[in-house]
Amino acid sequence: MALKPGAAICIERHGQQLPTLYSDFGSEYAAATTSVGIHDASYMGRLKAIGEDSLDLLNRMSTNKVIDLDVGEGAVTVLTTDRGRIVDVLGVTNQGDFVILLTSPGQQQPVIEWLDKYTIMEDLVINDISSETSMLAVIGPNAGKLIDLTPNQLTQDSLTVQSIDLGGIDAVAVEQPLGSLSRYWLIVELNNAAGLWQYLTEKGARPLGVKTMDAVRVNYGVPEYGPEFGEPYNPLEAGLIGSVDFTKGCYIGQEVIARLDSYKKVKRYLVSLSFDATATVSSGDELTQDGQAVGTVTSVAPEPSGGILKGLGYVKAANAAPDTRLEVSGQENASADIIALAQPFGPAKS
Repeated sequence: MALKPGAAICIERHGQQLPTLYSDFGSEYAAATTSVGIHDASYMGRLKAIGEDSLDLLNRMSTNKVIDLDVGEGAVTVLTTDRGRIVDVLGVTNQGDFVILLTSPGQQQPVIEWLDKYTIMEDLVINDISSETSMLAVIGPNAGKLIDLTPNQLTQDSLTVQSIDLGGIDAVAVEQPLGSLSRYWLIVELNNAAGLWQYLTEKGARPLGVKTMDAVRVNYGVPEYGPEFGEPYNPLEAGLIGSVDFTKGCYIGQEVIARLDSYKKVKRYLVSLSFDATATVSSGDELTQDGQAVGTVTSVAPEPSGGILKGLGYVKAANAAPDTRLEVSGQENASADIIALAQPFGPAKS
């Protein structure tokens, strides 16, 4: 259940009723990007993997090297089909006696079923703990200070995990940047969520609604399951190359992804976009260049400080260079400028 103190309007998102805003959009966005905000992210999936073969199986099933994660370390990795398509993007953290997997909203069961399909003799049991726990996201430059942790200089595909005490409440803190912003996931027992929310808001964290979180995500070039990744896409076109280790050996889909990279066969790329301030743009709008269709808008959100619209979208590889100007189909004088390739977990590993 989403935490809603002070929220006026809720909308359905990820199967839950979530607050659109707690206060005003500009103040919430400023808190998340210049100070610190807090968001109820309990809609994200949380799985607990128990068994000596947990990391070994995940290493053989996904794109990144997770077999050597020490206790307290984590990484972002991608489960892919044998055709190299995205099943889900996972946050994997080694907590010693078990491994926590962070999944996209609603993807807990598909992930469990996918891993179970390839579990034969391995010592591994995966339990869905999403309904037993809550997860709060603490976001912004002052996120670490709020919870008395010093942010690590993480690569964008890395995570850290540790157990902490916040106002007498036990929590598991998973550090995972949101683009270039500091972010901590705080996992707590269900009956402690309201108390932790109160403790952190009284310490100065501003509650963040769905509209604000969408805007932060889009403005910082971070894709989401559904609009930007899922089985229609492969990790290379979705900008997830920073979570692909091309040297670690075989995994499901590895041959396809390696060929796409080696032979430069990626046909489209996820890009960050900036639109005319006066444009009316929606997800699904077609992008064109010289009258020819070259891509599609997948997400749109305002950027309040500049008074402009930002977005994400897929654009044909030949047209996806930064600083390229495109048009939004069906609108006069509505341009879309490519800011950068979206690579939320960093560039290709060297």
